[in-house]
Amino acid sequence: MNANGEARSRYAGALQSALTLNEVSDAFMSVAGEVISAGGLGLYRVDKDGRDVLDVRASVAEDFLGDYEDYGRNDDPVLDFVVRERKPIDSSQVGHDRWRSCGARAALEVGGYCHSMEAPVLVSGALFGTINFARGSAHHSFKPADLAAVRFASEQLGLAAERALRFELTGHRVTMLERTLDQVPEPVVVSDLDGRQLYSNRAARNLSLTTDDQPADGPEHVHDGIAEALEEFRVHGRRVHTTSVPGTPIAERLIVKSFRLPENHDAAVTVVFKAGRQEGKRLPAWNVLSRREQEIAELVAQGWTTKQIAERAFISTHTVRQHVKRMFAKTGVRSRAELVQMVWASGNQTEDSDS
Repeated sequence: MNANGEARSRYAGALQSALTLNEVSDAFMSVAGEVISAGGLGLYRVDKDGRDVLDVRASVAEDFLGDYEDYGRNDDPVLDFVVRERKPIDSSQVGHDRWRSCGARAALEVGGYCHSMEAPVLVSGALFGTINFARGSAHHSFKPADLAAVRFASEQLGLAAERALRFELTGHRVTMLERTLDQVPEPVVVSDLDGRQLYSNRAARNLSLTTDDQPADGPEHVHDGIAEALEEFRVHGRRVHTTSVPGTPIAERLIVKSFRLPENHDAAVTVVFKAGRQEGKRLPAWNVLSRREQEIAELVAQGWTTKQIAERAFISTHTVRQHVKRMFAKTGVRSRAELVQMVWASGNQTEDSDS
């Protein structure tokens, strides 16, 4: 690999290692000079029209940046082309007379430069910023090889900026979700299927449900319920698991409800509810179900599939589906998830009813 190829490799590697926009900017400012030789280097983040500057990083004097913003930016044929065409260009391509008479050239001259090259930074096809290179009169003007290099630099920078934006957005969403879950009064715990805790909200931490705590009797039973659910998910392929933690003279009975996360996520979320105020209560909808339908409904609530329910109830899968369909009609629910909520809310207290 020649020196130019090595420089491009280092540049791309530095950008690939950057996670945030600040890190992307740092990587560009540190390595871009190896890819394109220039006396002045700048990275602008701009609005979609390319005129309002949102942020700037540069290796030139502040006075020069100020002069350019005062009378150069609004009279810069190089920038005009980049914003309009979304392509890189250097000052030798805008016409000798036009370049010599523009405000950008005057601003560069004050800073000791006379050649300019810019390229757009595109993120998801939209203008995100520009990269700027300047050379003094002692250096030759930019050549086609420099334009090829700046095109490579801008494309790699755009990819890195897009990745950083997604990373930062994900971080913001995670923070928002964690703050939201901290407001939920019920303890919420997310674990992988091997029992390693991935997240717990404030209520769970207050109940000493984090793995670093030494739980009291109540939380210890909750831990056991979570461990039992994870084993059912891991070994038997179940999707939902419910267990009850007995109450004490000073604590209400708890319902520990675990759900395996869908698709390829090897994790589960557990929610812990106080069940004391549900003692002795039944849903009116529960009474309209036959004893057999109640049995099927409870198997649905336990997370078994249609095939697994058929095997346990010694009926065909078609019969299971017909039972579920009739339960939907009798109770007014529209999905298995709503049926599970109904069973759960009933406290699993079943009584025989007429078939």
